[in-house]
Amino acid sequence: MTDHCFISYSGADGLDFATRLADELQGQHPFFKVWFDKRELSSSSSDDWDDQLGNAIKACKCLIFVMTEDSTADGSVCKDEWTWALKYKKPVITIRKDQKADVPFRLNNRQHVDFVTSFDVGIAQLRTALARLDLPEGALDELKSRLADANRDLRRAKPEYQLRIKVDIEELKKQIEVQENIVKDPQAAQEQTQKNIETGLERERHPEKPLAPKTSGKFINQPPGIAQTYFRDRELESEQTILFLKNDAQRIMTIAGRGGAGKTAMTCRLLKHIENGTLPDGFEKKHGKIEVDGIIYLSETGSRKINFANLFADLCLLLSNDTATKLTALYKQPQTSTESKTLQLLEAFQGLKQLIVLLDNFENVVDVVSETIKDLELGEALRTILHAPHHPLKIIITTRATAERFNLYEPARQRVLHLDTGLLPEYAKEAFVLMDEDDLVGIKNSGNELLDLAVTRTLGLPRALEALYAALRSDRFTTLKELLDLPVLPENVVEAYVGEAFNRLDTNAQKVMQALAVYNRPVTPAAVDFLLAPHIPAMDSAPILQRLANMHFARKESGRFYLHPVDREFAFGLIPEKDLTTKDTMVTKEKEKVSDVPDVSDVIKVKPDDVIPASETDEESTRKAKQAVEELKALFAEMKAKESNYQLPITIYPTRIDPPCSRLF
Repeated sequence: MTDHCFISYSGADGLDFATRLADELQGQHPFFKVWFDKRELSSSSSDDWDDQLGNAIKACKCLIFVMTEDSTADGSVCKDEWTWALKYKKPVITIRKDQKADVPFRLNNRQHVDFVTSFDVGIAQLRTALARLDLPEGALDELKSRLADANRDLRRAKPEYQLRIKVDIEELKKQIEVQENIVKDPQAAQEQTQKNIETGLERERHPEKPLAPKTSGKFINQPPGIAQTYFRDRELESEQTILFLKNDAQRIMTIAGRGGAGKTAMTCRLLKHIENGTLPDGFEKKHGKIEVDGIIYLSETGSRKINFANLFADLCLLLSNDTATKLTALYKQPQTSTESKTLQLLEAFQGLKQLIVLLDNFENVVDVVSETIKDLELGEALRTILHAPHHPLKIIITTRATAERFNLYEPARQRVLHLDTGLLPEYAKEAFVLMDEDDLVGIKNSGNELLDLAVTRTLGLPRALEALYAALRSDRFTTLKELLDLPVLPENVVEAYVGEAFNRLDTNAQKVMQALAVYNRPVTPAAVDFLLAPHIPAMDSAPILQRLANMHFARKESGRFYLHPVDREFAFGLIPEKDLTTKDTMVTKEKEKVSDVPDVSDVIKVKPDDVIPASETDEESTRKAKQAVEELKALFAEMKAKESNYQLPITIYPTRIDPPCSRLF
C-alpha cells in the first residue's frame, strides 16, 4: 500500500506555501511522498477532478491540512477534504500557517504543527510527526483521537444513534488497550504473537477432533456456506434444483451467475434441508422427499478443494472399509486411466440411494479462454459420470464462469440454471432490514423510499446488500443515502459496494482481509498472524477476524475464517504482481481474470520448517504446501532486505490508486 501524504490547502491564500511544503517533503531527507493537486491531477484520466481528489484521499497515508484564513472559513472545500479523510480513518495533521486561522472544532484533538514563527522549525516538527505515524506510538495516537471524536459525538447524538456510537467506543477501547501494551513492551507483544502462532500450530498438529475430511455420518466436509436466517426467495431456482435431483436421466447441474447472487447460499440451504430429511418452502408436499445416502461438499474457497483426488477419496468414505481400500489401491495405480477408476467407483455405488456432490466456486478450475476444465483428470471424471451406465451420483456445480465446451458433452444429461438476478424486491428489503438485527446502523428506520432505492441500486443481490451494511457498520459517519448516491454501474454493483466497505476499514483490518485473500481457504487466526508477522510483529488477528465476521466482511467456519469470492478478488487485487513474485514463480493478474489461486493459498497452518497438509491422504496438497512455504520464505527474505523500498499501489474501485499501508499487506 502507498505512503503518500495528501496536502489540503486553499488556493486563495495557501498555494505558495503548499508548493514549498511539497518540495521540501519530497526533495529533502527524509523523503515523504506527497499528493499535491497541481502536480497529480490529470486531465487525461477517465475520472473527473473530484473523483481523483476523492480517490487520493481514500488512499493516502495521512492528510496534511494547511490552515489559513480562507481554508478554515465557512464553506471552504478543505473541510470536505479533511472530513473525507476522517471518514476513511486517515490521520489528519494540521499546519497553522496563518495566526488568524482557527482550528476546526473536530480537529482540536489532532496533531498540530506551527509554521507561523519559522518554516524550518515547522518542517522539522512535521517530519517528526509523519515518521511517528509508522510507529506503534503513532497508531496509538490515532486510536485515541478517534475515541475522543466518538465520545464527543456521543454527547451530542440523538437517542437513535447512541447505540452505534457506544459500540464504536467499546471497540476503540479494546484496540487502545492492545496498542498500549505494544507501546509499553514491544518485545513482549512480539513474543505473545509468536506464542499465539506456536499454540495454533500445536493445536493443528494435535487436534481434539480430526481435521479433514470432516464427516457427520454420510455428510462429508463442511458446507461452503450457510444461508443466513434472512435469506429467503429463490423458490423457482430451488424447485429447478429439486427437479434435477428427482430426474434419473440428468447427472450434472450447473448453477451459473454473477458473484454475490446467492448461488452457494441457495444450494447449501437446499442441501441442509435434504440432510435433515426435508425440503424448503413446502416443496416436500409437492415433490416428496429426497432420500440420500451421502452428500459431499468440495469448494475452491473451502478447506477441501475441487480436484479428482479429493472427489475420489471423499466418495470412498461412503463405502464399506473393504471396498474403499480396494478402490484406494486402484486409484494409486498409474497405469489405470481416470475413466476406468471412475467407472469402478460408480459401480461400487450400485444399490445405494442418491449421492450428491457439490462443487462450489467451480470458476477456479475453468479456463475462461478455452471454456474448458483446466484439471484434465477432473474433466475426464465428470465426462465419465455423464456417459457411464446408470448410477445414483448427482453433481451440482456453482460457478461464475461456465465451461461451455464441457456443457455440450451429453447435453441431455446436464442442466444449466442461470442465476444473474437478485432477490425479489420484498425479500431483498426484508433481508436488508434483518441484517441490522441489533439496529446498530438504523436500517429499520430508513423509510420505505430509501429501502426501495437500496434494493434498486443493489439489484437485490445478496452480497451487494451485505456490503452496504458492512460499509455502514464500519463508519458511523456514512449514511445509507450517501452510499446509494455513489455513481455505481449495475454490472459492477457488488464489486463497487464491496470496495466502499473495504475502504472504510481501519488499516489493520484491511491487512487481515488481504491475508485471508492470499490463503483463499478457511484458516485460523494463527495462520493470519504467521503471514503478517514479518510486517506487523505484534499482530493479534483473532479479535479483528471476529469483528470482520460480525460485520459481514468475513465468513467463519469451525473457528476458521475466509472471504466471499468477490471480497477475495478485491482484496487480493490490492497486492501488486511484484509482491507475489519469487525467482521460481509469479502470480500474474492475467491469470487472475476469474479467480485463479496463487500457490501460496495452499498453505494452511504452517511455519517455515513445519508443513501441515490439507489432508493426511492428499499427497498433492502436501507437495504444494511445501513448495508454497519455500516461496514465502524467499519472498519474506527479499522483502526484509528491501523493506524500505516497497510502495504497493492497489486497485480501489473504480480506479487504481494507492492505499495507506506500506509493505505487503
